[in-house]
Amino acid sequence: MRVEARLLREPGERPLPRDLRAPASKTRGRPRAEYRPNVRSARDVDRLRRRRIPAFLLTSERVTESGYPVSFRPWLVIPERLATQISSDYRILPIRDEDSLRTPGPVELVTFLLRFDPLAARVVATRNRGTLDPHELYRRIRNEGLERPATKVRLQEYAPAIPQVGDSLPSEELEWIELNNPAVSAST
Repeated sequence: MRVEARLLREPGERPLPRDLRAPASKTRGRPRAEYRPNVRSARDVDRLRRRRIPAFLLTSERVTESGYPVSFRPWLVIPERLATQISSDYRILPIRDEDSLRTPGPVELVTFLLRFDPLAARVVATRNRGTLDPHELYRRIRNEGLERPATKVRLQEYAPAIPQVGDSLPSEELEWIELNNPAVSAST
């Protein structure tokens, strides 16, 4: 994004003397057209991804496929730098690490969920324990600055290097949540 400032002459005003004016640098060729992508459907997100604009549509179906039955309105996950540049019907979830949007897996899913539903992030991490890379989970959580919600739901059990920030929920409560939300398979 570029901030530009210009002096505009009001109608009837005299122009500035030539020695006070500096010529504005003009670029050759066609002027650049600024635009704001409108994201209204999952197809629009796919079109953005094909044009190498990092975006991901986080849906409840994706979380359910990971083993946690949940229902919520979709989130459009985009980099922070693009959060004000895209208009969308979806809720926007800005993230710092653009690399996590290339091919989001279980680690990225846990990181996205930590922003708005830390308990769901814990359950998804538990049910996908075999596919979670502890070093990658640590890196994603540190890059996003999510140490406090990760500590709240005790994600240090899956990535011990995550620093402990703040208080954790009692382990009995977390076990109760996991037991009362049975896992579902992708085929149901």
